[in-house]
Amino acid sequence: MKGSAFFLISVILLSSCPPCESQELSRLAVGGEEVRIFRDEFGLPHIKSPNIPALFEAFGYVVAQDRLTQLELSRREARGQLAELFGPDMLHADIAARRESYTEEELTRQFHSLKKEIGGLIEAYTRGINRWRAECIKGGHLPWEFRQWGIEPEPWKATDCLAAMIAAGRRFGEFGGKELENLKELKKLGKEEFERKYPLNDPSAPTTVAYNLEFQIPKPKCQIKSKAQMTKEEFILAFELCNLELKRSEDWVGLPKKLGSYAVLVSPARSTSGRAMLLGCPQMGLEGPQPGYEIDLHGGGFDVAGMTFPGVPMVLIGRNKDVAWTVTSGLSDNVDVFVEELNPKDSTRYLFQREWLELEPREEVFKVKGAEPHREIFYRSAHGPVFLLEEGQAFSHKKTFWGDELSALGAFLSINRAGNLEDFEKAVEGIPFSFNLFCATVTGEIGYWHTGKYRILPPGADPRLPLSGTGLEEWRGFIPQDWLPHKINPPEGLLVNWNNKPSRDWPNGDNVPWAGQHRVAKILSAVGKGKLSYEDLKAVPQKIDSHGTYQQVVELGGQAVNILPPGESGTVGEGGVPDPHSNDQKSLFETWQYKPFYFYTNLEGLK
Repeated sequence: MKGSAFFLISVILLSSCPPCESQELSRLAVGGEEVRIFRDEFGLPHIKSPNIPALFEAFGYVVAQDRLTQLELSRREARGQLAELFGPDMLHADIAARRESYTEEELTRQFHSLKKEIGGLIEAYTRGINRWRAECIKGGHLPWEFRQWGIEPEPWKATDCLAAMIAAGRRFGEFGGKELENLKELKKLGKEEFERKYPLNDPSAPTTVAYNLEFQIPKPKCQIKSKAQMTKEEFILAFELCNLELKRSEDWVGLPKKLGSYAVLVSPARSTSGRAMLLGCPQMGLEGPQPGYEIDLHGGGFDVAGMTFPGVPMVLIGRNKDVAWTVTSGLSDNVDVFVEELNPKDSTRYLFQREWLELEPREEVFKVKGAEPHREIFYRSAHGPVFLLEEGQAFSHKKTFWGDELSALGAFLSINRAGNLEDFEKAVEGIPFSFNLFCATVTGEIGYWHTGKYRILPPGADPRLPLSGTGLEEWRGFIPQDWLPHKINPPEGLLVNWNNKPSRDWPNGDNVPWAGQHRVAKILSAVGKGKLSYEDLKAVPQKIDSHGTYQQVVELGGQAVNILPPGESGTVGEGGVPDPHSNDQKSLFETWQYKPFYFYTNLEGLK
């Protein structure tokens, strides 16, 4: 990717139609009902509706007002259609996206299988997006990017919401699938050295359920050697200590990155105010436009505010009147590689449970800007998508959450309306991705749950290495939900996580070894052992010199603030002049004052 192209795309991401005025109250007629939408001084939309369908239509409407370009990019990323806008450089990402996900027919079947209420919310949200899209097209004021691309956005579909949600869930909750790389390492290092570098479990690694407050922070070493002069471990540690970010080639269009997130929860016993407190800092990159979208929803049983992604009609991180919650990536292994033995006389067949089964083929055509359409044949085995074909073998990804991703929609719907810790705990059981979920309540409780579906391997199978696809090493079911690491009201009065190990008995799998030193030690050092004030909690990001892309601090039953920098949409005006805040989020987080995080529930009196 040439530098000029990288700059151009990264600064034009998230444009809007004509900007809405701050501190403006508008009224939207939906199905004979009037919905009130108030834009506060930060541009945040607060919506008050008499019923749920109207609420979610207005939700989709304001998202499209602010993020029509981001909606288009999110849809195309999820469906593998970015090369149509950006050319051959994005073809590889498009191929991977389509290979690993679902067809339109499969998404349609999944949509029709959803509970009626969830399907209705998605349909209402979709109507709202299309309502603003139609107004933009009719009024001739589509965002600048669409004119540059020479396209009009296609009508948004309910299945686009599903595709966007699945892509977001996988980006932050899918881990593993590195067995082939590990196999190469094993052959290169030998068994003894491999076990040392990639242990299945290191009980001394700091954990969330039972962490070690005496864990020592490694001294920073910011003089980075060249790759040729250092080991892989030294290289990664040096980059992390110097607070540098590794970039993925797929991220050059400015979509959210899988980087990391942290959370700190404080019980009333550890709080100077006697109230439970929560600090949530999802980390998705600070060098480009803001990927998160903030919303405040009221009506039909909803009183919830927080952050989501455009195209996903639920609050993913936020608070309601009774609970506040945040999420970090769990990093636990939920993808395995299976080696399929191909028939030497017919490479389209593979051996499974003593039968030769046929690989399931499908052809996909990719439109590529400035080039001829590209055709690709994809295959699936009984284990999942085939990502590599070699002579005599096929390699498949088997995902624990395959076909079950949309259960997260129902889980977060319940979280949005949770009235207590019991409601929240019941809801998190439905999340199939690898997340760490944290909740604090107005009654003073704090809780942690490591969520997801995790397979049980047969005896003798090594989760770090490829599994036989012949049927000899099939999964033996899934770990029961109540066996997953979790903790409610820990005696220490504190819950801390920075994508570190959930509990001492939790294995690494093939993904990333939780071994020895870990960055979570910085947070443990910053919070100390004494009581914490609200201001102490707000100061943690500065103390550890690491910020969240969306940052919230909540004292349950008291004050609440968050950070979402100005220029959150990365707006590009006429002539392609970008908003100055498109590329300076890090400096904004370091200097921008927290803003009040409150509900506007009484919009009737606003003029």
